[in-house]
Amino acid sequence: MLALIELSPEFSNSPPSSLSTTINNLNPKNNMNFKQLLIGLVLGGILGFGAAKYFANTTTIGSTPSATKWTWPDSLDAVKAAPGNHYVVYEDSTVRVLQVLLDGHKEEPIHTHQWRSIMWITKPAVPCTIYQYDLKNGKFAATDSVTVPYMDTNIGFPNDPEGPTGIKNLGSENGIAYRVEFKKEFK
Repeated sequence: MLALIELSPEFSNSPPSSLSTTINNLNPKNNMNFKQLLIGLVLGGILGFGAAKYFANTTTIGSTPSATKWTWPDSLDAVKAAPGNHYVVYEDSTVRVLQVLLDGHKEEPIHTHQWRSIMWITKPAVPCTIYQYDLKNGKFAATDSVTVPYMDTNIGFPNDPEGPTGIKNLGSENGIAYRVEFKKEFK
């Protein structure tokens, strides 16, 4: 109906009627609130689905099975081992939120993430290479790596606890992400 009114010759030279104004106001292209609502619903659905999937197989509040199996020293914690890349935005007894920054053509120091988390990429550091390390003869050696040419943004990515890791930004753009770490597991 909207296309018919816009293309119909008898309406093309006439001033806007109340009907065409009403139809125009309903047009999503002209209504920023509609766009914001649609984007919010889509992002909320994605986050809700991701969070439900992430927390589906966890234990009850107060238990910390990942912490009991953790063998890496606290000195490798991301905030301590890579302070130029990991900044505490918020922390309490159950959660820690980190801002993660990685300048272009730079590499993070080797560090760990002890808790399950959700990583939220706001500006990807791409291309990049993600390294996993292990101790060999008392020194860290890369045991695995993957080069990532592209990253989705504004979507939460669940992560299990990570042993020694580091990322090298192969691109010239700075990367920005937020990591929400859950100190206690829950169902």
